Amino acid sequence: MEDSVFLAYASIVDREFGIQLPREKKALLESRLQRLFHEGEETAKYRDAAGFLKALKQDGTGRLLKVLAEAITTHHTFFMREADHFWFYRDTVLPWIASSVQDGDIRTWCAACSTGQEAYTLAMLLQDQFGLQGSRWEKTLLATDLSTEVLETAKAGVYEKESLMGMPENWLRGYFHAAGSGKMQVNDGIRQQVLFRPFNLMTPSFPFKKPFHVIFCRNVMIYFDAPVRNRLVRQFYDYLEPGGYLFVGHSETVERQAAPFQYVMPSVYRKPLDAAPVERKQNLAGIYQRTQAATEGMKHNLLRARRAAGSDEAVETPKSVKLIALGASTGGTEALAALIRGLQPPLPPIVIVQHIPYGFSRLFAERLNNESDFTAAEASDGEQLQPNHIYVAPGDRQMRVRRMGSAFFVSCRGTEQVSGHCPSVDVLFDSVAEAAGAEALGVILTGMGSDGAEGLLMMRQKGARTLGQDEATSVVYGMPRAAFERGAVMRQLPLAAMSGCIMSLAHQQVLAGKDESDGQ
Repeated sequence: MEDSVFLAYASIVDREFGIQLPREKKALLESRLQRLFHEGEETAKYRDAAGFLKALKQDGTGRLLKVLAEAITTHHTFFMREADHFWFYRDTVLPWIASSVQDGDIRTWCAACSTGQEAYTLAMLLQDQFGLQGSRWEKTLLATDLSTEVLETAKAGVYEKESLMGMPENWLRGYFHAAGSGKMQVNDGIRQQVLFRPFNLMTPSFPFKKPFHVIFCRNVMIYFDAPVRNRLVRQFYDYLEPGGYLFVGHSETVERQAAPFQYVMPSVYRKPLDAAPVERKQNLAGIYQRTQAATEGMKHNLLRARRAAGSDEAVETPKSVKLIALGASTGGTEALAALIRGLQPPLPPIVIVQHIPYGFSRLFAERLNNESDFTAAEASDGEQLQPNHIYVAPGDRQMRVRRMGSAFFVSCRGTEQVSGHCPSVDVLFDSVAEAAGAEALGVILTGMGSDGAEGLLMMRQKGARTLGQDEATSVVYGMPRAAFERGAVMRQLPLAAMSGCIMSLAHQQVLAGKDESDGQ
């Protein structure tokens, strides 16, 4: 293929589909076109790329353009691809939808759905969550792709039995039936919940009448250049409900300048509930000021109460905070990010355990580094902890804090499961209790289960101040509830007030008094 012919194809593909064909893709394009000429009924008459290019330019029906789209696009997908997305969708997104969507109309868009495995997985998760609740919930989701050929495969919902390996057994029994010759077919009930339609993501204006609660567009934007990606991300943002989620591929990122999405976890982003990031920053500042005022008011009321009771005893002043330990699980990446954004230096070192897979912990630390005024990184074994630094536990190691003289060091060793997790919040909190005692501040945030409850209790018993996220603002009120019920939490707070309280405790001498776990 001559360079001029290749460049002409590259221009058409870029203009029509937004897909980049750099020069190193020339051989790939040649092989795809040759296969097209040998296997396609409509294209068998074309012997070379130049002849097909000429016909393509003269075709006014758009039929050959669709044929070209089929030839150059890659339709590689499989069930449970990037499975952590589906579990986050099940554990975090669907509960949010259940609690916030008042009219029962759940709007999900699976863009670039290919042969349908992703869309059917979402449909099964929706059925698991809402299927027993009758007709109150409208669960039909939209699945689109550029290729009409793969959409026909998707509509049929027939797949090799081997491709279903690793799927939950209850799905195999409940949502599939044998289709002969070693194949399985998605049941009619699930197939009817997916509306497959052709759609080109390069369409300048999306035709949808209502915004979506969730958009999946995974492993597609890697083919686009930066301007196209940013334009598409902005359109996704505009067509999401406030609080709605965007899922992209693990190898893809969303540039902050493209749209004001909130980073949730690697390749998952959320449109702010107020959809106004500037206002959100102003609100954080206002929350901090109100929390500071509330803290001062608590001091004043406590002194007045003691004087009224005739007590002239000195009010205990806790030791200064020299280490802050945070623990979270389900919903924690977003909660931690919001909390850290509300903090301002100077602060003592901050150590974090978030239940997150290996690899994602580093990306999460990079996110905190980019979005905060602190230096954040994944912790390294033997590292000395520094003020105004954040240390995130590696996703496959237990993290502990050790003390040598006045200095704190971090240890990242051991892969054993503790309280069901590695890293474990209990392991971190236990070590902080021993290393820092009353000079520590412990915070437990949203999460499923009870990891961290015993460790936070040990911290409190050693004299540390302890905070827990309240039920109203927790995505899952599991870990904070377990800690509160064990008496480990001195004070429960909404997430928005947490940053101001932490800074108040770290910067000031705070009066000691009764707390929520004492029965107030």
